[in-house]
Amino acid sequence: MLKFTMACTVLALLAASAHASSDMCYERAQTQAQLNECAAIALKGADDELNALYKQMQGRLQGDSMTRGLLLDAERKWLAFRDAECRFASIRSVDGSLHAMQVNDCLTDMTRTRVIELQNHLACGRGGEQTASQCALPRAKR
Repeated sequence: MLKFTMACTVLALLAASAHASSDMCYERAQTQAQLNECAAIALKGADDELNALYKQMQGRLQGDSMTRGLLLDAERKWLAFRDAECRFASIRSVDGSLHAMQVNDCLTDMTRTRVIELQNHLACGRGGEQTASQCALPRAKR
């Protein structure tokens, strides 16, 4: 439990650092190209956090190839949905200088939402509200 708590604390600190870094970037940006770069930095931070949580989930599923396969399938389909949704949401800016920022902002927002969903999977059953049968992941080993 202590290792899990420490891992969550580290992830939270990294996420806060990434948010602060991208926020500072936006504050200093003076051109659309700089804003586009800030959006790319924010997306990278969100993607890094998502990937770290995904690896934690895979680790919890060692020896459970069926559930690992389902997780992989869910993530691939979620990524396809995220990318398609953001292409749709930004269709009106395709030929404009704002397009890259708009797409990356959408991808970042959806990725941050997915981060919360993965965090909830990892925390399932710890608060006593859910039983083990209601959680996709086994409880973390103490």
